[in-house]
Amino acid sequence: MKQEFSAKKELKKLKSIVECLPEERKKMTEGLVKDAAFMAEQLEKLRNHISAEGVAEEYQNGEHQKGRKLSPEADMYVKLQKLYSSTIKQLTDLLPSNDISVPGTELLNFISK
Repeated sequence: MKQEFSAKKELKKLKSIVECLPEERKKMTEGLVKDAAFMAEQLEKLRNHISAEGVAEEYQNGEHQKGRKLSPEADMYVKLQKLYSSTIKQLTDLLPSNDISVPGTELLNFISK
């Protein structure tokens, strides 16, 4: 059974990520964290709708003009995904760079020098 996505769980996860920040920076991130959690929940709802209904829908303008177009949900998903990505980038940019440990980072840093 698929576990239901929860903005509260996402909020808790994001808050734990920014926990290492100094208190004044944590206060600055409160709105970003709440917005990111909300957007993540909305993206999940849109993703579920798109999975069930598809990304396109039929339209008809008058008697002879009809076709398929991007559904409003798919359009909103694309827009919200861009905003969510930007918000997450803002949050990660506030994190100390030494806390982010990505496998292969040392190799990439060596190669780029």
